[in-house]
Amino acid sequence: MTSNLVVREWGRIVRAQHNAQNSFDQIEVTHQAWFYLSKIAQSSDKAHRYLSFVNSHTLKVRGFVGVIATPDGVQIEILPKHAPTLEQPDLVASRKLLLRMLKAAKVLPFIESTDALIDTVKQPLPEVLMGRFLQDLAQVVRKGIRKDYQRIEAQERFLKGQLQTARQLRQSPTKQTQFCIEYDVFSDNRAENRLIHSALILVTKWSQYLPNQKLARELRFAFDDVPESRHIRQDFQAWRTSRDMQYYQNLLPWLKLILSQYSPFATANQHAGISFLLPMEKLFEAYVASEIQRDLPSGYRLQTQSTKHYLSTQNAKPIFQLRPDLVIYRGNERVAVLDTKWKLLDQNQPDGKAGIAQADMYQLFAYGQKCLPGIGRLVLIYPQWAGFVSPLAPFEFDEDLTLDVIPFNLDNEQCNINNQAWLCHLLGEM
Repeated sequence: MTSNLVVREWGRIVRAQHNAQNSFDQIEVTHQAWFYLSKIAQSSDKAHRYLSFVNSHTLKVRGFVGVIATPDGVQIEILPKHAPTLEQPDLVASRKLLLRMLKAAKVLPFIESTDALIDTVKQPLPEVLMGRFLQDLAQVVRKGIRKDYQRIEAQERFLKGQLQTARQLRQSPTKQTQFCIEYDVFSDNRAENRLIHSALILVTKWSQYLPNQKLARELRFAFDDVPESRHIRQDFQAWRTSRDMQYYQNLLPWLKLILSQYSPFATANQHAGISFLLPMEKLFEAYVASEIQRDLPSGYRLQTQSTKHYLSTQNAKPIFQLRPDLVIYRGNERVAVLDTKWKLLDQNQPDGKAGIAQADMYQLFAYGQKCLPGIGRLVLIYPQWAGFVSPLAPFEFDEDLTLDVIPFNLDNEQCNINNQAWLCHLLGEM
């Protein structure tokens, strides 16, 4: 039976005799799960190190969020670090946030009603995702499973379809009573349906939520005549995107997720559930960009990851490329440079810095000089939480170049008034 555990990013995973939820920042797993997780920590390169060793029996989750499934059935849900407690309302809010970010980053762009689903079932993230996949699949089944003609070559005692004359002439005398024929059959045995059937089998095995189990079993009846996929990679390559297959397309990302195509460290049959991990700083950046893009007034546009500027030149060649997260243009004029930081500031610190790293200030100063050339607005955007609820007093590099440090509201989709207010304030002073 799957054991569901929850930990925040930068939390700890401790080797123990049994699976246990000690706190939001520490869980215990059995030796089998530990062995699998330690292999991940050892094998991943430095740039993609999801887990790191604290000591011989403790691992630390780095700045990644998502789900890790281990071969013994442990599902470890890793949520954003700003979630305050393990209480159900906080868990639900954190899952909502994570799914909104996944959609904004176009990792799971097909999620539409997941928030309502979480409110209803309050299940761990893997169950929510499996439930959404099953709902989308049910819509496909209602519209009809696609079939296609397949060419069959066979030896039969009756003549059907087209006789393969060359093969027939090469038949041994003992088989002259059989015809070498080829013919077409209208079958649902096609790559798309084989992948769906394989995913359904896994969901039936993994899910512990009774409504998901019930719906998965019902849907499997529709694919009884379809074999499982024996060559998953080849079947994904054979996936068709023709007009008559348009209503299948929403299933493709789900199938890639369930059949391990999105997993950064596991391959098929090496884990016991959905696995994916994504860097939280990139998700935060993508989410902020999507929200700003939505609220930009007419005449302004947003560019992400601008690569036009360099810090210096050497022998007349540019060197040390600058890459601000977000740049706001009015027409062709750059009016503001924004950078996102997935860090928790504390505005109550007496020194007024609130925990901002000096390196970040140097970075923004360089953006101001090179991207804005010394005139304009710079913005540092951090997540809003209990310790950082209002903008800091502006930092003035000089009279024409200032830096605003803004808390970005994450927890409630309906409460984006603050986010819109600071954006209007920023653009209103241009």
